Amino acid sequence: MNAVLTGVHHLKLWVSDLERSRSWYERVLGLEHHISFEDEDGVIRGMSFTVPGAGFQIALRENPDLARALHDADPFALQVTRDGLDAWVARLDALDVPHSPVIRASAGHALGFTDPDGVQIRLYAPDEEVHAAQVDAEGVYRSAAPAREPAPGPDGT
Repeated sequence: MNAVLTGVHHLKLWVSDLERSRSWYERVLGLEHHISFEDEDGVIRGMSFTVPGAGFQIALRENPDLARALHDADPFALQVTRDGLDAWVARLDALDVPHSPVIRASAGHALGFTDPDGVQIRLYAPDEEVHAAQVDAEGVYRSAAPAREPAPGPDGT
């Protein structure tokens, strides 16, 4: 028997208003409703959504106290391609969702925006050349250090 992890099943976020967050996540991220969870009192306070093309789900659970505790946190990053970041900028602009510019990050490029409760959503495009230039041989990213030039390719450039 191997005790191995095989992937991500779901990410759960606490929200202050389930319907408002459902609308936002469906509109902005394109999530698709999968299942609703009814509490013992008959009120639906949880929902899960498929993330098209990603192979995992995002769950929302209404709990205003925990939602306040997550305000300004960035608990996860969603992976995209570098070209995908440009498409996301256009999508977010079209939806009037404020966002950061695309930045060079520790191991690629990223942009960020916030959900209705102030949770920071990061979209991250890994890039091996950026990683090689930003992270030293010991695997440490030092934001204050100048970025190193990427190693030359097989053709010497």
